[in-house]
Amino acid sequence: MRTISGIETSGIQDNIDLHGAVSAATELPSHDQVVCTLFEKDFHFGVAALANSLVRGGFRGLIWAGYRGELPGWTRALPKLSNGLFNVGGATLGFEEIATGKHFTQFKPEFMATLFRKRIARKYLWYFDPDITVRCSWSFFEQWVEFGVALCQEITNGTMPSTHPIRCAWTAAARGAGWGDPIHEQERYYNAGFVGVSRDFNGFLTTWQSALDLAYSNGVGTGVLKKGGREFAFNTPDQDALNIAAMYSDVPLSAIGPEGMGFTPGGFTMYHTLGRAKPWRKNFLRYALSGVPPSNGDKHYLQNAEGPISPYTQGHLGSLRLQAAIATAIGRFYRKGA
Repeated sequence: MRTISGIETSGIQDNIDLHGAVSAATELPSHDQVVCTLFEKDFHFGVAALANSLVRGGFRGLIWAGYRGELPGWTRALPKLSNGLFNVGGATLGFEEIATGKHFTQFKPEFMATLFRKRIARKYLWYFDPDITVRCSWSFFEQWVEFGVALCQEITNGTMPSTHPIRCAWTAAARGAGWGDPIHEQERYYNAGFVGVSRDFNGFLTTWQSALDLAYSNGVGTGVLKKGGREFAFNTPDQDALNIAAMYSDVPLSAIGPEGMGFTPGGFTMYHTLGRAKPWRKNFLRYALSGVPPSNGDKHYLQNAEGPISPYTQGHLGSLRLQAAIATAIGRFYRKGA
């Protein structure tokens, strides 16, 4: 693998504390296939649905969830394994409490690289945001990651030509840091909510972290989700850095369009529910009466809100599903902008 001059491997440290399901004295688990995610606060509802959707699709590897705060209450009902981890429908679920001041969006490459370095992930590693659910058979993801770093195109600014002024600003900043010219001309802008990497191509994670370091040197704080408006070159630090890594990493990429996350019709791989109105927070009837019916991602979340992990009582989940069904019916007659 070619090393890019001027890119340093700083920024990736073993600053993860083990708590909850795994203690520091416990031998770390290890698996050829690992799915990881990062969550805090009420995003544990999304983690439950993500895990259920993975198991439903045939995933039988290790799900590794980094968290801040408290472990979700639904873990108490899960069957425990002898190593302290949890059995979720044939897959294994483990948790790490994360000791970092970084916004979790900015912690992704560091987290993933640590899982490779500690050999928690032996061969293949996928990161999913906790507001994603998987739609298709897991065997597709196994095949996909063999072809290169697996990515999905964003819907907002998803088409970003190689001559786009934001991309030119990234290149200028990279050249100023001694990186030289990009290796790959990129025409698409990728979403940082999902990344699949094999051990053979994990140098991508180092470049991604180095691109975040480049953002820090250009005034971005480590605790922010966004900075300024889109006219600022590093407006969305984790995602902009991911796209810089796609330009400067000497590894193959395998990308799907915006349909891959359900942003446009025709997809089959995932639903990614963007925005603050996550499906576990929505009052579906209130949204429907304001002209916004449940999205396909909302419905898929509710389908996967039960399984090996049950974050709701049956009564509560039944109520949410009924609300969503009524809201969907309202949406057939009343929709904002229609």
